[in-house]
Amino acid sequence: MKWTVRVGMAAVMVGALVTAMPVLAAPTTLTGKISDAMCAGKHNGDAKACVAKCIKGGDKYVLVVDTKVYKISNQKFADLAKFAGTDAVVTGEVKDDTITVSKMAAPKPPKTK
Repeated sequence: MKWTVRVGMAAVMVGALVTAMPVLAAPTTLTGKISDAMCAGKHNGDAKACVAKCIKGGDKYVLVVDTKVYKISNQKFADLAKFAGTDAVVTGEVKDDTITVSKMAAPKPPKTK
């Protein structure tokens, strides 16, 4: 009898842990360019002005890291317009090719000797 109770309790604990895993997942930090979906980081002329024009025309913000383009799920995040067309360090939850941004900052300049 004691053995079955222990096995049952272990099963409940494992189930609770597996259910809580997405909540416990650590946010991911990526460094890339804030762009628009149409241009995906390839702009003619002033990148900031290009992104602003595309967003005003109905396009969506994206984060371009090397050649990978991440959709941004929370398009109304406050700092998106501030970093449009420039590099940013973006922290958030990544699922497939989409990031939900929780924090955004300017990259730190390289250290000089």
